[in-house]
Amino acid sequence: MDTIQFSSQQRKLLYSWLLFAITAAGIAGTLAFLVAMTRTPGVRLLPSARSFQVMLIAHVTFALTIWLLTFISSVWAYVAGQSGVMMNRVASWIGFAVSILGTIIISIPLFTFQGDAVTTDYVPLLDTPLFFVGFVTFLLGIGITAATYLVGAIQKRSLTLAAYGMACAAFATLVAIVALGVAALRLGIGADGRVPAEYYQALFWGMGHSLQYVSVATMVVAWYAVIEVFLGVPRINQTFAKFLFTLFAVFPLVSPLPYFLYDPILVPTQKMWGIALDTGLSLPVILLGPLLLLWVWRTRDGALGAWLKRMPWNEPRVISFAFSAALFAFGLSIHPATRQGTLRTPAHYHSVVVGGVTLAFMGLAYQMISKVNRKTAWQKAMKVQPYLFAFGLMGLVFGLLGAGDLGAPRKTYDAFVTGVAWLAPMVLMGAGAFIAAIGGALFVGIVAWSLLRKDTNKVTEVQTALVGSTGD
Repeated sequence: MDTIQFSSQQRKLLYSWLLFAITAAGIAGTLAFLVAMTRTPGVRLLPSARSFQVMLIAHVTFALTIWLLTFISSVWAYVAGQSGVMMNRVASWIGFAVSILGTIIISIPLFTFQGDAVTTDYVPLLDTPLFFVGFVTFLLGIGITAATYLVGAIQKRSLTLAAYGMACAAFATLVAIVALGVAALRLGIGADGRVPAEYYQALFWGMGHSLQYVSVATMVVAWYAVIEVFLGVPRINQTFAKFLFTLFAVFPLVSPLPYFLYDPILVPTQKMWGIALDTGLSLPVILLGPLLLLWVWRTRDGALGAWLKRMPWNEPRVISFAFSAALFAFGLSIHPATRQGTLRTPAHYHSVVVGGVTLAFMGLAYQMISKVNRKTAWQKAMKVQPYLFAFGLMGLVFGLLGAGDLGAPRKTYDAFVTGVAWLAPMVLMGAGAFIAAIGGALFVGIVAWSLLRKDTNKVTEVQTALVGSTGD
């Protein structure tokens, strides 16, 4: 798979999306550092509750919306080039341009502190029209990109496992956009006298759940794409694997339905639907994960232990994959159902999304660099970067989890300095955030410098050496 040569057009599209994504990651990481240090006892970088709330919203917007969806768009471009899926050139660039425009628009109220902060789940926001214009414009660009990939995938009758997985992610993306449209039609535009937090929670409920499927499906594709470099063609039942990927596309289809069955403002209170969607999200991952081990077993003639010993654990893609799987599994195990409203909730999604999803994306990003004819920069730093990010994130997650289980509330500014009971876990959270920030900054620096410098190479030195070291 990794020997296919990208066309000039495919390289330009992948390069553009990857540079867009890494810029968003850099902004998200900087904002995350400001928020985490403000939560750390004795530090408090941001001067007021207002600045804390706005920067928290800006962080979540860039981390959970812009970074994730722009990187997923780069994966569509990457997998299309790898598998021969033809994405319409004009539509591809329209999707990219519209997404850029949406990001610029949404940044204006975020960084000029316009509108009231509404820290709802799924999409915390600033209650101002400019935020929504930017958000919808950005999402429209992502939708155009998803539709362009999906059309190309449908036209190509035979798809690789990764290409099929990304087609399911593209379909789920379009379902998310439909869910938002249905919610807007049923609720109307604007709170119109209703409690803003309740209105926006209901508006983004269906879309938020559907986009979780998009991120997790892409995470699993990243796992398979990275492991395939070391093991070759997947030695598993691909029909069964594709069926499991199909679940990522099928389960989100129910997300618009509650808006027709209940008073739409009450949709988030219908716990049955949320539990069903959460269960559906974990099911394909729980089964696709062991398929990776089966693939390893068959490739190495049953010598799983020996293969694990020979794995190049200083190789950033491999270690990113391992930490991604471990943190995702741990995040699932600490679901905040019994501690809602506390820091157990951000502990859960930081482990699942920032740990599981983002680490998988980091490993795949290193793999993408050679496809845009760039040589990976700072290769020694690249070998320690996943360790820094993962271990720092573990400290952050355990700190948030410990404080949350002691009752520390989420989304607040003053409680972190007045709550003596959770002082120690919050210090652990701050230390972990600081280490993770170093790892995140290294990742952004490595990828950005690799893309921006003129030193080009069709295959990175690291990739050549490591494929050889595995005996393939």
